[in-house]
Amino acid sequence: MEKLGIDTKLILVQIINFGLLFYILKKVLYKPVLEIIAKRRQEIESISREKENLEKTKKELTEEQKRVLSEAQKDKKDLILAARREMEVERKKIIEKANLEAREILQGTKRQIERDALKKLENHGQKKSK
Repeated sequence: MEKLGIDTKLILVQIINFGLLFYILKKVLYKPVLEIIAKRRQEIESISREKENLEKTKKELTEEQKRVLSEAQKDKKDLILAARREMEVERKKIIEKANLEAREILQGTKRQIERDALKKLENHGQKKSK
C-alpha cells in the first residue's frame, strides 16, 4: 500500500485519534447536552401541565362567576317583584285610607250643611214669629 501512497501506520493512528476524540466528545459534550435537553423537556412539560391546570381553573372560575352573576340577577328580579308587590299593597292601603278620609270629610261636610240649613230654617222661623 505504500506504493499507492497510503501509510497504514498513519491511518491506524488517525483511527485511534478519531476513536479517542469520539469517546472524549461523548463523555464531555454529548451526555451533558442530552441531560440539559432532558431537563428542559421536563421543564416544558411541567409548564405545559401548569398551563393546562391554570386554564382549567380559569374556566371553572369563569363558570362560577357566570353562575353567581345569574343568581344575583335572579335575586335582583325577585327583590324587584317583591318590592313592586309591597308597593302595590301599600298603594292600595293609602288609597283606601284616603277614600275613607274623603268619605268622612264628605259626611262631616254634609252634616255641617244640614245643621247650617236647619239653623237657617230655625233662624228664619224665629224671625217670622217675632
